[in-house]
Amino acid sequence: MRVLPLDAVLDVPAGTTIMAAIQKAGLPMRTGCGGKGTCGDCLIQMREGRVDGPSFAALPDELRKKHYALACRTPVHDDLTIFLPKYKPPEIKAGFSSTFFEEHKNAVSGSCEIDPVVRKVSLRLPPPSLDNNSSDLKRLRRELLKEEGIRISSCEYSTLKKLARAVRKNKGRIAAVLFKSEESWALLDVRAEEEGGEKIFGLACDIGTTTVVLQIVDLERGEIVGTAAGLNRQIMRGEDIISRIDYAQKPARLRELRNLIAETINHLIEKAAQAGRISPSDIYSASFAGNTTMIHLFLNLDPRYLREEPYVPTLNDVPILSNRILRLKMNPEARAYFAPAVGSYVGGDITAGLLCTPILRDSSKIFLFIDAGTNGELVVGNKEWLMTCACSAGPAFEGGGIKCGLPATSGAIEKIRLNDKGEPDYSVIGGTKPKGLCGSGMVDLLAELFVHGFIDRLGKFTEKTRQTRLSQNETDEGFLIEKPARGYGGRALLITEKDIANLIRTKAAVFSACSLLLKNVGLTFDKIDALYIAGGFGRHLDVENAIRIGLLPDLGRDRFHYLGNTSLLGATLILLNGKNRAWVEDIAEDMTYLELNTESNYMNEYTGALFLPHTHLEYFPSFKPGGRPGVSR
Repeated sequence: MRVLPLDAVLDVPAGTTIMAAIQKAGLPMRTGCGGKGTCGDCLIQMREGRVDGPSFAALPDELRKKHYALACRTPVHDDLTIFLPKYKPPEIKAGFSSTFFEEHKNAVSGSCEIDPVVRKVSLRLPPPSLDNNSSDLKRLRRELLKEEGIRISSCEYSTLKKLARAVRKNKGRIAAVLFKSEESWALLDVRAEEEGGEKIFGLACDIGTTTVVLQIVDLERGEIVGTAAGLNRQIMRGEDIISRIDYAQKPARLRELRNLIAETINHLIEKAAQAGRISPSDIYSASFAGNTTMIHLFLNLDPRYLREEPYVPTLNDVPILSNRILRLKMNPEARAYFAPAVGSYVGGDITAGLLCTPILRDSSKIFLFIDAGTNGELVVGNKEWLMTCACSAGPAFEGGGIKCGLPATSGAIEKIRLNDKGEPDYSVIGGTKPKGLCGSGMVDLLAELFVHGFIDRLGKFTEKTRQTRLSQNETDEGFLIEKPARGYGGRALLITEKDIANLIRTKAAVFSACSLLLKNVGLTFDKIDALYIAGGFGRHLDVENAIRIGLLPDLGRDRFHYLGNTSLLGATLILLNGKNRAWVEDIAEDMTYLELNTESNYMNEYTGALFLPHTHLEYFPSFKPGGRPGVSR
């Protein structure tokens, strides 16, 4: 069976359901009904082959006529090619995709100069002779010291195996690939060099709980030659880090999770290399950033103690590793660096991300940094001091746990407004019929429902909803966003009270963590001079609406800045300049970590934030009951 658009080929025993085959292969597919055929989440389209399945309660006739089926109810009895219409790779932009970063490149904390720790040096070795009968390695060492001032301290065995042939193939013209660790240099590779030379490349990768994004970079020019992104295949074994830690309790399952993330990264490397028209074997350096759990799972390290008091990881600083250990699709001698973590729930995605902010250049102001993904991490401070914590925000704003939730892909409503009758005006990514809402659309909808009186401060439907917009589909009752005739696949688009409760819990987790973090350093929100929002969720976020629901603090709107994927940007800065490695390690060393799991006041903060916008309305002075908040303060 071939699965598109992932282009995966599966060997499936006859009689196995398509859902079971996809799950066994670790490919991304969600189901909200446990395979009962009622939710429609596992919708597929048959491209080649024939199937016979039972009637599908959640599948309209219109879709069946177009060769759609439900994976959970469809057994395989033929060679099939299927298409996953609900899977869309996350949209990414080549290069530094953050407008803020481009505009403030000279003011960010990290260095943007190109000075990588992996270098290619072109040399011409004198040929051996009876008068100059030094070994090939000795002549190479001598020329490197003479021409570049580089003294080689170690050499890979694989390089020795090819050295003799390489130095004789093209009259002594060679390219030596070198790796610098502190003050010592290692010879990673040597190859005969043709006229014009050969390029070497590096890999920057953000290993997210939900999404993995990477880019391949020309290490000599600093140009990004290929990008790729996709769902982390571990998502089939849990949507958040807690569920994956629980799943990894057995060694075989831990190895499975390790293999799933390696497969994800390798697949993306192939895509990015193909886009850049390069060979993966020319990738000699890699820079990874991710939360502590993702790095533990990637390295096949037992993550159970991350969630058991006193919440201590196996390590925060990962030693530089050879690709012979990681077995990724790049040069076997490539070196991999991992941005250091601070604690069990504040990882290298945050320390790397801070390189992309001005925080570490200014001691006169106080900054707040928020990376609101499945795991929400926060940092407060400046050049003189930093404190950090993390909260389990959950996958709601990334589409998980919400019936109408989607990642920010084609078919997702990214912006929505309601009039007093509840009639929507929205924009859909890709301009298609709406399939659901992504994170920014959910924030908009929650704010609009509240302001127009369709839900109360607890997120419960009011009488206004019950009289005008309450609707029922095959399985759920909820606020009607769009009628079946205008929805994707002829299905009504609803948001239920359960969905709304999940969204409120997510926003409460983020706001309460921010509030408690500030209280631990004796600050209040009004003392924050600038608030930086990172992560894919914030790209289309309406700050005004985020404040209306109590997700973000009620500050002057000019204090908010969206940074983009700072984890990937930070990993790229680390890849391109060795100084950034030292700086990110200083960040991790100097940062104070607040463990919310042991904070007795956290539950009080969290409970208070389970209202719209909050229990304490004085926290939101621009909020006006029954109307929109005031203008920017």
